[in-house]
Amino acid sequence: MKTLPSGLATHVGQVVTTLAYALGVKRPDGTVYGLTTSRLDATISGVVIGGAATGSVVYKARPGLAVTNIELTAGLNVDNLELTTLDDGTIFTKADVLEGRWRNSAFLLFRYNWANLSDGIDPLIAGTFGEISLNRNTVVAELRGLQQALQQGMGSPSTKTCRARLGDAKCRKDLTAFRFNDTVTTAGQKTFTASAVSQGTDYFTEGEVLWLTGANAGVARKVQAYTTGGVFTLAEAMLHGVLIGDTFRATAGCMKRLAEDCVTKFANAVNFLGEPHRPKVNDLIRPPEPNV
Repeated sequence: MKTLPSGLATHVGQVVTTLAYALGVKRPDGTVYGLTTSRLDATISGVVIGGAATGSVVYKARPGLAVTNIELTAGLNVDNLELTTLDDGTIFTKADVLEGRWRNSAFLLFRYNWANLSDGIDPLIAGTFGEISLNRNTVVAELRGLQQALQQGMGSPSTKTCRARLGDAKCRKDLTAFRFNDTVTTAGQKTFTASAVSQGTDYFTEGEVLWLTGANAGVARKVQAYTTGGVFTLAEAMLHGVLIGDTFRATAGCMKRLAEDCVTKFANAVNFLGEPHRPKVNDLIRPPEPNV
């Protein structure tokens, strides 16, 4: 059962109220933003977003905030809650949305008394951002409740290749020695060259490039292919052009094979999570051969 702060509970019980909705958003990079439906900005501290209390955050009336009616279901489907705000370039910039900086951002939607902020807040729903749509003059973001994460598949199916992700808690491989900083020598938006890179073909394939300087600084992309001579092809083109002189950090890639990657490349066979030698269907249904 929810219990409201005493001041807010008293205010909600009145015939006429001065309630407003506010949305606090914490991006994966740690930046916190606040929006409100009120016509006045509100500075509120201590709101818990993504499991941690925030400091003093200004919930801005501009560019505005509109939310659909809150309708929560007992199932694990995505609820019908959406955020709509004007696309005035102050918070949701086109570049940030397309580069994925808002992906998986944590949020908290709550209401408060804009005429008396000391009344406290009433948390309504928490979760993460889903799909974000850029329209002509507005930005629409899908707000996914916490229970939606339970809709994802659970468990680990048997696979020929490794099920761990390179460097994660299951893989346990320290990637410090497999990261290299370099500089672009031939420009491109999806394919570029860093001639000082000396690793052989496929060393960075399925790895990652994180841009350190330039217009794409702070954005990471998966490496689709890498060939000798420092030629990188990204899985997705960068929003901004990659220019000569831009610096980046490249992390080696893992194609999840036992012999070629886990044994030879990373010396990490003990943490390989795959069954490359498992019997195939034909082996399982083949009749026994008589021993004569």
